[in-house]
Amino acid sequence: MRLAFALLLAGILFFGFGCPSEEAPAEETPPAEGPQEETPLDEEPEEETPPEEPGEITECADGTPVGKCSITKPKVCDIYGNLIDDATTCGCPENSVQLGSECIYNCEDGTLIGSCSVEPPYYCNSQALLEEKASLCGCPPGYDAHGEKCRNACDDGTSKYSCSAATPPYYCNEKYELVVNPLVCGCHPWEFLLEGKCFDPSARQYSKGETIRVTEGLSMKIERASWEKCEDGSYVKLQLTFANAGKEDVKLENYNFKLFADDVRGSISRPSGCSIGHLFDWGTLKAGETESGQVWFKVTGGVGNLHSEYLHYYTPSMLKTFYIDLED
Repeated sequence: MRLAFALLLAGILFFGFGCPSEEAPAEETPPAEGPQEETPLDEEPEEETPPEEPGEITECADGTPVGKCSITKPKVCDIYGNLIDDATTCGCPENSVQLGSECIYNCEDGTLIGSCSVEPPYYCNSQALLEEKASLCGCPPGYDAHGEKCRNACDDGTSKYSCSAATPPYYCNEKYELVVNPLVCGCHPWEFLLEGKCFDPSARQYSKGETIRVTEGLSMKIERASWEKCEDGSYVKLQLTFANAGKEDVKLENYNFKLFADDVRGSISRPSGCSIGHLFDWGTLKAGETESGQVWFKVTGGVGNLHSEYLHYYTPSMLKTFYIDLED
């Protein structure tokens, strides 16, 4: 009886509490707060459409087609629709000059092309270079137009209407020419004024072809003489022969010799625009040697035929003057 009761109690306890589970049941996720949209079972989600690409650029803002030059030089329309400078392709506008791919509109001092500078007589030309143009731009105060240049002095720096301090009796006249004017400027220290002209009393007269004794052993001879009109002025061309009969070498320099005349003065120079033969080879003339060649004297001042010329020989210690009758 007791055994039966025990079995009955055990059965009641078993069915009341059940068997322990090996795994704990999964916790349920609570629903999200707020209203939830329900997707209809018969509709599929829509796919996103990619944005449309912009259309191809065909022209710039001013209407210039891509790759073409604008009416506004030197602009060209690039593939991005931008107007950029390209003088090589499109050229430059008026009053400008191309420099690389750019256009230059003024000279180095800032003067616009086609305009006069603030410093006359300079003008900014079509090549963006400053040039003297007195006929268009005038001259500064105190200067006169001389061709396209401005000047207020002769070539040696002597002011207009003044005597040359370096080379009397030169005078700078109204045409900016150096002329001999002994009545105003006087004569060289070794000369005196005679009948309105400078005269050297120590000069000895010679003729062409006559041997002239310069020093104890050095002599010279004028073989030929002529007036020559060259591109850069008037010249007296002499064919000179020097002979050194002494026992020592003699050094001859072109600055030792100058030509003086009644109305002209001349210094040795190389002419431009005249046919030149063998020029005298200045330098050391050895003992017993002879040297011959052309000597060109560029003359200033005076007019007329060749006459009454002085040929002066200078050294640091002496001055010799030779009056030479060069008239044919």
